[in-house]
Amino acid sequence: MRNMMQLLGGIAVAGVVAAGSTAFTGYGAYSSIATPPHLGGTLTQTVTGAELTAMNVTATAGAVSAVQLTFADTPDAKTVSITSDGTFSTGGIAYYCSNVSSLVSNCIVGTALGAPSGTKSDVSSFSITVS
Repeated sequence: MRNMMQLLGGIAVAGVVAAGSTAFTGYGAYSSIATPPHLGGTLTQTVTGAELTAMNVTATAGAVSAVQLTFADTPDAKTVSITSDGTFSTGGIAYYCSNVSSLVSNCIVGTALGAPSGTKSDVSSFSITVS
């Protein structure tokens, strides 16, 4: 009985710690390349300012060209920025993301929002900020 109480107490503390956090780790990224759920190896996401519920990565030959982010209970018009490790190809200088609309933000690799022009290879982690 004592072990059961210790276990329940530990779970309660873990729940309080998790509930107080403003950074979330995503569930994994799904991509349009051959072997979902990730681009290879371990893919991680860190999110600040919102709860990420889905992440869909569009990639060609293992290089990211677009990312669609879906959030839980995030107001429209919130600004989204995304960074990742890896190497930009010619024509890609940054990720550009639309503001949240109906819980979704679409990000492209390019030179400006709405101008997809490049890719980013060797991506294994994303950092997403919603403000």
